[in-house]
Parts: sequence; structure tokens; C-alpha cells
Amino acid sequence: MTGKLKRYFYSSLLPVLLVLFNLLLKIRYVSYPSLAKDEPFSVYYSQFSLSTIIAELSEGNNPPLYEIFLHFWTSLFGISEFSVRIPSVLFSSLTVYFIYLITRRYFGVKTGVLAAVLFSLSNYQLYFAHEARVYPLFMLLTLISMTLFLKLLRYKDSRALVYAFITINVLLLYSHFFSWFILVIEFASILVLYRKNKKELLRFVFYLGWILLFYLPYLGIFVNRFIDSSGGTWIEPVSNLRPLVTFFSQLINDTNVAYTMIMLFIWMYLQKYINQYFSHRFIRFGLIVLSILFFGIFLSIRLPIIEGYNDFSAVLIIASCIVFFVGLYTHFVLRSESSVEGKIILTWLFVPGIIIFTASFTLPMFIDRYLIFLTPAFFIILAVLISKLDPKLFWSLSLFTITLMAVSFSPLSNNERDVKTMVNFVKSQQTENTAVFICPDYHGFTFTYYYDRFLFENTKSDIPEKDMEQGLNKDNVYLVRKFDQVDSVLSTNDFGHIVYVDAGADFSYSDNGIKHFLRSKVQKDTARIDSLYIPGIYTVYTFDTSE
Repeated sequence: MTGKLKRYFYSSLLPVLLVLFNLLLKIRYVSYPSLAKDEPFSVYYSQFSLSTIIAELSEGNNPPLYEIFLHFWTSLFGISEFSVRIPSVLFSSLTVYFIYLITRRYFGVKTGVLAAVLFSLSNYQLYFAHEARVYPLFMLLTLISMTLFLKLLRYKDSRALVYAFITINVLLLYSHFFSWFILVIEFASILVLYRKNKKELLRFVFYLGWILLFYLPYLGIFVNRFIDSSGGTWIEPVSNLRPLVTFFSQLINDTNVAYTMIMLFIWMYLQKYINQYFSHRFIRFGLIVLSILFFGIFLSIRLPIIEGYNDFSAVLIIASCIVFFVGLYTHFVLRSESSVEGKIILTWLFVPGIIIFTASFTLPMFIDRYLIFLTPAFFIILAVLISKLDPKLFWSLSLFTITLMAVSFSPLSNNERDVKTMVNFVKSQQTENTAVFICPDYHGFTFTYYYDRFLFENTKSDIPEKDMEQGLNKDNVYLVRKFDQVDSVLSTNDFGHIVYVDAGADFSYSDNGIKHFLRSKVQKDTARIDSLYIPGIYTVYTFDTSE
């Protein structure tokens, strides 16, 4: 292969092949899981006018970019499971192109291919590629932003690059509130790199000004949502190291073998790093002891090495682990021989993750989907770790890692919500004398999507939920939050058969009191009370009071 042909293959053909490989892995079972969780919410609101989408989502947890995109997409391709999930598959597959591009450019072709393949074999990435939500788009925009930013550091005079950088960052900010982490990292990097170069510093401040100008219409909403979240969120607070370990083990398919493998690689690299850069024997010995303690903790969280020591909730242990990693990170970024690009990518992975994790002890926000924007950096750093460990071991370690992820990879994702079975069971119970209650009320989107597609698509009034709820009520289906709403319906109607769909109601509305109310309501000698658990979060109760 000639030099020109080789360059073309590595720069153009190979990344396309990697994208196609990723696409083939992810597209096969894209329609299999029921549309569930927040997917029906996004699909439902995407059917409304743009002004309604923007107004309604201003009260929610995410900016409206994804739903606006989905508005145009569904108007062309409809709202089937396949149709609404295909964009997520495409966004996730295109991410591979930029992972390869950024890794190849700064760390070499072999490392780029390894990072792309490991990303492709992650069940975590497959799961979100099969979900009609913003997260794959958020991840893709993050990676493109970082790619443009690193390129802009070298090619400062490219207007096309500047325009693309500003545009992508504006879109990024309108995709998810956590995108601010990326903007802060990029401009903090500029402050460090150009602190003595006023001209270059002002140039990037100028770019930031344009980005903020385009975000200005949403800035007030962002501030309000941040203030509201400071009072608490629906996410459980962090109390130990387990969520952090679980998240990173999910990225490598959450198997004991893969987990042990990745810990082994990091351990080997850590010892090499300590021996190479710390010459004082007492410091080196202390760091080795600390690293042994650290990895013992991490392994015992996943593997029951020491009975009774799997819940490391002690503040001292958590703080020690965080300080240990912060120290290593700080040492790495201060090394003059380390590449600027490597430092920025490591910062992208490490800084937001540690901030989100530590903040979640008091302000919970550490959840797998919110951290998706960190994951490309994880696979890049993992590939770089393998490549830097020992050049002679690169191919064997790479093949070993790929094999372990391949055998634990599942092309079939599972969102643990068997909505179709639940809806079909409810339909089988319905008669003219049946009332159906669903709690929490926001599960009405999910229920209606499979119960009556016409009602789900009915947006004539352009008032969200109005047409849907009215249609459900005509079929004696009611979306409720508390027992008094159930009482209001039953006091004005004589139903002999009641179906109650509990979709994790006690978690969302702990004082709903619906089950207790219905049991007391139908206490008769002839009454029959049954329940059916459907995998996921659904328990369907039936109350038969007919004589």
C-alpha cells in the first residue's frame, strides 16, 4: 500500500468502516424494548408547535434542542419505535468517527482504532443508542466541541473552524444543562494556556461572548432551574463509593472479569508511573501503599473479598480515594512533557466527574445518563493507557480487552419496562363498568402510546395533555397523583371493577395513599382483590366489587 493510499485509508475509509461497524451492532434490535421512561414524553411533546415545545420544556430538566429536532424528524418519519430511536443510533454511531479522529490525531492510528472499537462494544452505549432521548446527541455534540476546540488551538486563523466552534457550542448548551461543564473546561484551558498572551486570551473571550449571546434567551431559565435544583432532586444522594465504581464498570459491560481486567491495567500503569516520576523512595513507597489500599477498596466493592467490608461509607475512606486521584491528576497535568491535548482530555473525564460525584452527597445529580458526555474521554484514556503501558504488549493487551468486551456485549438492550404487556393486561380487564387509575400521572404518556396511538398523536388544541386526558377519561382511564382524585371519580360513578396501575407511585408520590384507599373502599364479603407484577416497575391491582 502506497503512502498516499495508506493516508487515505487511515484518514477517510477506516473511520467510515468503524461507523458502519457501530451502526450494524446497534440497529438490529432498536425497536425491541417498549418505548418507556422519558421516551414517550419527548416523542409526545415533539408533536406540538415549536413555541409550545419551548414554553413547556422551560419548566423541565433539559433545554429543548432534542425535542425541536424530533419535531421535524417525526413530521417526516412518524412516531414508531424504530423511527424515533433511529436518530439516537445515528448520533451514537457518528460519535465513533470523532473518537477515532481525535485519538488518531494526538495518540496514533492504533490507539484511535482501539478507542473506537471499545466504545462500540459497550453495553452502556448500546442502551442509550436505543433510547429516544437527548443523551446520544449530547455526547456527540460534546465530542465535536472538544475536537474543534483542540484543533482551534493549532489552527487559530481558520474562520470556518471558528464559526463551527461557536455553532456547536451553542447547540451543545441547548441540548443539556451539564454542557456548561465542557464550556468551562475549554475556557479554563485557555486561561491556563494563554495567561501571558493577552491577544490570544481576548480572542477566545470574544468567541465565548458570541456563544453566550446566542444562549442569552435561555440563560434566565438555566439560572432558575439551577436554583430550583438546589432544593433537592429526584435522584438518590451518594453515600459511598459504589455509584462511582458501578458507573465506570458499566462502561465495560459490568462483568467481574472485565472489571478485574480494567483494574489490573490501571494498576500496572500506576506502578509504572510511580516508579518513573517519584524518585524519593519513601514517597514512592507511600504512594504504592496508598494505591494498594485504593484498589483493595475498589475491588472489594465489586468482589466480596473481605466479608462485611463492601459498604465503604466512611467519610475518611471516600475523602482519601478522592484526594489520591486528585493528587495523581494534578501531578499529570503539571508535567511539562505531557501533551496539552492529553491534559485537556483527562480534565474532560476527571474534573466534571469528581465534581458531580462529590456534590451528590448533598445535591444529588450523579446518575448514569447525565454522565454520558464523559464517556468518550473514558474510552480515549483507556486506549491511551493500554498503548502507553508497553509497546510490545499493545496488540496482546488490546486483543485481550476487545475479546472480554465482545463476549460480554449484548446487541439487545433492556430498559426493564414491559409496557406492552402492562397495557394489554389493562385492556383485557376493561368493560363498560371498569375504571382504570394510573399513578404517577406522568406515566400517561407511556400508557397512551400503546393504549391508543390516535390519542397520543392528537395535538389539535396545542395544549399539552388536554386532548390526551379527555380521550382517556372517555374510556374511564384516569391519571392521578393522590387518593382524593380517585375518590372524586368513584363518588360520582358506580364502577363494579377497578384497575389500578402502580408505576412506582410510592417513589414519586410517597403520600399518595391510593392502594390503602381502594382496599378500604371495596371491603365487602364478595369483593375480590388481585395483583399482577409486570417486570420493571408496574404492579396492576384489580378490585372487583360486583355482586
